[in-house]
Amino acid sequence: MERTGIHSEYQDITAAAAPEQQLHTIEVTDKVMARIRTLDQKSDQKQGPRGIRFAGKTAATSGMLVMLLLITVTAYAATEYIQIRNKAGEVKVQHQATDPNWGKAAPAPYYQYMHKLMDFAEPGELIAYFFRGEALPEGAVSALQFKSKDLELNDYPALLAEMNKLNLPILPKEAKGYTFTKGKISPLGPSDAEISSNPLYRQTLNELIAEARQNTDRNLFMKILPWTKAGWFEGVYTKQGANISISATPLYGGYVQFMQDDDAAAEKLEVAGREIVYNRVVKPYVSYHYLSWYNEKQDAYYTVSTYGNRTLTKEQLLELAAELIQGGL
Repeated sequence: MERTGIHSEYQDITAAAAPEQQLHTIEVTDKVMARIRTLDQKSDQKQGPRGIRFAGKTAATSGMLVMLLLITVTAYAATEYIQIRNKAGEVKVQHQATDPNWGKAAPAPYYQYMHKLMDFAEPGELIAYFFRGEALPEGAVSALQFKSKDLELNDYPALLAEMNKLNLPILPKEAKGYTFTKGKISPLGPSDAEISSNPLYRQTLNELIAEARQNTDRNLFMKILPWTKAGWFEGVYTKQGANISISATPLYGGYVQFMQDDDAAAEKLEVAGREIVYNRVVKPYVSYHYLSWYNEKQDAYYTVSTYGNRTLTKEQLLELAAELIQGGL
């Protein structure tokens, strides 16, 4: 089964900001997705079912949704970690302690040339690359590696068209009075099974190795490849200087592994008949909170965060979650 690992939000940016003790406005979701990785994917991965549209629900109906909101709370001790299972009893979301050695290793060579990969690609492209002389990541099945460049979309019709084309769940145009301002879609690279079985990837690696043999003055060789699945997508919504982010990770039959730091607290709640997780992190230099849940029908993992000049309270986040869940997410 495919495993998607997610470390606590803001880990990268707070590490950089800590010496100055300054962090005023932070966008949550980009920091979550910086920690996404895919391991041990199944060879029979299938695209998730088509998402459910919002059926015209907007902020005008949110009052009744709030009236119907029933919340039950389960508090978790620091040593007990949350699980969310599907109807078959399979774990789809697993919180666990962060590896104490995470982030202490020397930076991988990859980070030394990541900017070259990004300069090479256009938004919304998947890059296959071969780096001569670099040790492969643990568990890698091929010397061919992949990196994607997010497709950024500044109007809702463009995002809607991409969600439909990729058979993704449909994010709303508006949520609780917040209107869409921008979106992102991140291409998903092939699974290990696909790399091993699809001749396209063997052919691409052979081409890049042949190019490397003819060019001894550089070590990085790249090619743009087609893609058909999204690894993650997001909508950002704004109202009077406040922002919310609604993002989704299609699991394609896999599960989510969430690394929870010691300074993070999580509660499992039930909102509009759905198990969700309320996450709050308090550090000396920053604090933030966000919601996450699993939609079994769509096989997708959602995250809702709040940032900007004004942030939503816990109660307001839960009301927003109720509207989104009852709208189909």
